[in-house]
Amino acid sequence: MNIRQTLQNKRVRFFIVVAILTALMVVLSLPSCSDLIYTLLLPAAAVLLTYFALGRLGGIEVVTLYTLPVLLAIGASLNQWFFPNFSLLVKIGIWASFFSLYYVLLLALNVFHVERLRGEKIPLEKAAEPAVLLISFLVAVLLITVIYKFALGVGATATLIFLVGFILALNVLWFFSPSDLFTRSHFAGAIAVGLGVLQISLTFSFFPLKAHLLGLSQGVFFYSILGVVRAYFEKHLRYRVLLEYILLSLGVFIFVQFL
Repeated sequence: MNIRQTLQNKRVRFFIVVAILTALMVVLSLPSCSDLIYTLLLPAAAVLLTYFALGRLGGIEVVTLYTLPVLLAIGASLNQWFFPNFSLLVKIGIWASFFSLYYVLLLALNVFHVERLRGEKIPLEKAAEPAVLLISFLVAVLLITVIYKFALGVGATATLIFLVGFILALNVLWFFSPSDLFTRSHFAGAIAVGLGVLQISLTFSFFPLKAHLLGLSQGVFFYSILGVVRAYFEKHLRYRVLLEYILLSLGVFIFVQFL
C-alpha cells in the first residue's frame, strides 16, 4: 500500500472525528451549556478524538501533533462562549469553518506523522506546511481575542500573549525543521516571536480597539514576525521579504482603525 492509499484510508476516520467535534460545538452553543466549564468539553474531546484519528504517537510528536488541534478547540470553544448572540446563519458559517479547518489540520498533521514513520519527506509536505502556518495564524487570532475578552489585567494579559506567541511559534518552527527534540534554533525563534508579539501587544494598549480587532491585528503581526524569523533561520531573509511583512502588518493595523 503506497502513501497516497494510506492517507486516503484515513480520510473517513478524519471525517467522523471532525463531524463529532462540530456536533459537540453545536450542542455547546445551546443556552443550557452557557456555563464557562462547558467550554472545556471541546478541547478534551479534541485530545481523545485526535488520538483516534492519527493513531498512537510517540516522542516529541505527542507535543507537536497535539498542540494545534487542542489550541484550535480551545479558541473556537471560548470564542463561541464569548460571542453567543450571532445569528443562526453566522453560527452555521462558523461551524462549517471549524469543520473545514479541523479536517484540513488533521490531513496536514497526518502528512508529518507519515514522514516521521517513514523517515523521509513526501511531496504532500508542500501542501501541509502552508496549511499549518495558516491555521496557526487563525489560532493566534482566536486565542488573543479570548485573552482580551477575559480582561485579566496588564500583567496576566502580557504573559498569556507571550505564551501564545511562543507556543505556536515553537510548534510551527518544528514542522518546518522536524527533529527528535526541540533545538536551540526552535527555542530561539519561538522566544523572538513571543517577545515580538508581546511588544506589539503593549503598543496596542494605547489604542481603544475591541477584543476581536486586537486579536485580528496582533494575529497578523504574529504571522509576520514568525515569517521573518523563519526566513532568517532558513537563510533567505531579504529586504523585500521584510518589507512585505511590514506592509502587511501595517495595512491590517490601519484597516482595523476604521472598523
